[in-house]
Amino acid sequence: MAKFSQRGGMARAPVYARISFLVFLCCIGVLLSLILNADKLTRLRLTEHVYYIVLVLMGLAAAVFLFGVLPSSATYEGTLLGGTLRLSGPIVGAALVVVGGYFFLPNPTTFPLTVYVHGESGRQELVLRGLGRVMLELGPDARSEPIGENGQAYFPAIPASFRGQEVPAWVESETYESVNPGAKERLDGTTLYLAVRRKIIRYVLAGSTDAVGNPLLGVRVVLPEYHVEGETNRNGRFELQVGAESQRMVELVAQRQGYRTVHLSPTLGDTGFNFSLKRTQ
Repeated sequence: MAKFSQRGGMARAPVYARISFLVFLCCIGVLLSLILNADKLTRLRLTEHVYYIVLVLMGLAAAVFLFGVLPSSATYEGTLLGGTLRLSGPIVGAALVVVGGYFFLPNPTTFPLTVYVHGESGRQELVLRGLGRVMLELGPDARSEPIGENGQAYFPAIPASFRGQEVPAWVESETYESVNPGAKERLDGTTLYLAVRRKIIRYVLAGSTDAVGNPLLGVRVVLPEYHVEGETNRNGRFELQVGAESQRMVELVAQRQGYRTVHLSPTLGDTGFNFSLKRTQ
């Protein structure tokens, strides 16, 4: 049981008041640091440690104010681990603040997460505005949220059990794909950044002679629009990788010494586009 009573010593009250005020200012400073650096402290898992410091300083400020400025006294007697615990003086007020702060602290079951999608050059490159979705795999639960105008996808309620865990995260879009689609991301704070790149569209073409139909080796093929080129192998086939926004018709130039150069119009994504070259003589 705790009890408080008034005593003398009012002459020392201004001194204790100043001490209590200084401790309270220190408490406010630590609390502001906790708020302003919440993401960093969460990533380092130091939030509860800093919060404990806030409670200790708040308890000290309350103890100095109650027992120095008012002044008051308090005693507490109880049992702990099978024994008797007796507390008296300012420590009772400080203990009540510290223990009460942890007792009334809510234990969140979820936390919000904002995923920012950006290009390969950095976080300032917003390549998807209002397009595509961000996918999170939370155990057996797959979450999906649309990407907003500022390149962000907001997940309002991630289960607290996934805080600090690595989960699969990727972007679904018609024109872009995650730079590391198979990688896992650690959910340390309330923000996450995902880098994307243009989807690579691959297509294969086959070349042959004009008469016999045998494959041609060493035919130089060029996509002028994308500044991409390659050569056919001994099977007369080749593969080009193009970062394109959609499957559409493009210009392709095929040339080989001793043969006439041809200009073709394949569609990106074609895998069975055949062409032939005619000899110059």
